[in-house]
Amino acid sequence: MNRASWAFAVLLAGAGSMPLDAQFLTENQFVDDALLNHPGITAAEAKKATAAGARRQAAIVSNPVISWEREEPDPALRQDTWLLNWQLPFDGRKHRKVAGDAALAAADADLDSTQLDIRLEMRSLYAGWFIAAEREAVLQAHLERTRRLAKWLRARAEEGEAAGVEAQRLDLEVEVFERGLVAARAEARAERAAAANWSKLVDGEVRPKRPILPVPPATVDVGNQPELLAIAHQVEEAEAVHRFRKRVFEPPSISVGWTELGEGGLNFDGPVFGFAWPVPVFDRNQGNGDAAAAEVAHMESLLELETRQAEQRARAALASYTTLFSAAAPLSPQTETLDVAVAVFAAFEAGEARLTDVLDALRASVGVQMARLESLDLALLAERELEAAIGRPIIPGGSS
Repeated sequence: MNRASWAFAVLLAGAGSMPLDAQFLTENQFVDDALLNHPGITAAEAKKATAAGARRQAAIVSNPVISWEREEPDPALRQDTWLLNWQLPFDGRKHRKVAGDAALAAADADLDSTQLDIRLEMRSLYAGWFIAAEREAVLQAHLERTRRLAKWLRARAEEGEAAGVEAQRLDLEVEVFERGLVAARAEARAERAAAANWSKLVDGEVRPKRPILPVPPATVDVGNQPELLAIAHQVEEAEAVHRFRKRVFEPPSISVGWTELGEGGLNFDGPVFGFAWPVPVFDRNQGNGDAAAAEVAHMESLLELETRQAEQRARAALASYTTLFSAAAPLSPQTETLDVAVAVFAAFEAGEARLTDVLDALRASVGVQMARLESLDLALLAERELEAAIGRPIIPGGSS
């Protein structure tokens, strides 16, 4: 057998390639299934329903009050009075409804924010599963190649064509790969178990497919960031509450009814009318108005602060992702990294290279693939951070 044939037989045979019948699960499939019945989203929807109920209640006028009372200071003297009391519906319902609308809009934005957070969490789980599975596959493939190389070298040593110490040294290298593979396999199984906890699609022998990295946008805009929208609606709610609490006059109450008076066997009856209106002499809602005004100022400052911080995070995330995107090239474990190893092994067969050179080439091949996975992992993280900063998926190549 010629020099190159041994190299290809040892390094390429059984290189740990993916089975042809392997089933793959895409990131979108995993995320969509995980979000389908996620309890975090259900809780946020319930919170929105609570805000909707409060908004409905804010539009309802107060109930009238029916009362009856009897005065009987003496058996011969008795008075019965039936009254209907009602506070007129000029009680600031307009402001309460505006505040309720704003609170409902804020709850809707909070729901969007929760969905975004959970989506990013699920994407992080999927990315962790994919990277761990790829690391395991890389180490498995290189362990198989190293075992074949060790077996071949032992056979040559038995025939007197190679030094026995070289075969023993390669056996040590096999053990290093074996121990590294055990750790990688444990991590891969842990990541898979975490993903399976949220999606029933992670079952059997299904494997994660490489996540797609969108082209970085040219610019970023945080105007539709759900957390910022929620705070903006909270500002509107605080303003409406302030207008409500600035009111000085409370609406009057009117009373209509009937009274019946019995005295010494004689009965007298007739209508009863009443009117009550609080006079704001001392309490003019001064403290509540001041507190509401301070709350408006607080929410406006908070909105400005959060907007600037969101812009900072978005610009930093875009710069990071743009840099890492180009480095996260598609993985090609069977091409150029193996070419180097094959060339070094051919030189080793010809006596032009030492075993150390072969081992260095194998380690470099593993190192390159691990570095590519690390670059991809960092790029995926930066892309998720950018999505979190702008509050929506990235639009490739445009403005996001």
